[in-house]
Amino acid sequence: MIYALTKAAHLVSLFVWIGGMVALALSLRDPVRSFLQPLKTYDRFVTSPAMVATWVFGILLAMQGGWFAHSWLAIKIPLVVVLSGLHGVLAGKLRRAASGAIDPEASGQFLMPLGFVLVTLIVLVVTLKP
Repeated sequence: MIYALTKAAHLVSLFVWIGGMVALALSLRDPVRSFLQPLKTYDRFVTSPAMVATWVFGILLAMQGGWFAHSWLAIKIPLVVVLSGLHGVLAGKLRRAASGAIDPEASGQFLMPLGFVLVTLIVLVVTLKP
């Protein structure tokens, strides 16, 4: 029962995190200046904590399942680290765009596709467990 609840919490926090990242990437591709500041607040209080929760629940799942010796987890972890870094890049670009320091349209056109590729690879690794 605890494992199932941990897995559900991991997935819910993952969905919130990825949804927030998609919102960040879309706001940088087609910016509405009045929307950038509220999105910055949302990222700080919802998306970033969801990322941390995803990590915490994922580590708990790995501990409960005894997966640290499995090769698929050794593949997944670096992918999740890169995805976390991508979130940091998006959040930084959003902060600079909200302050008017950069032109959002000219920055990071490849970031959303990169995020989708990373999420797809993570799902494949977790599902197929190579």
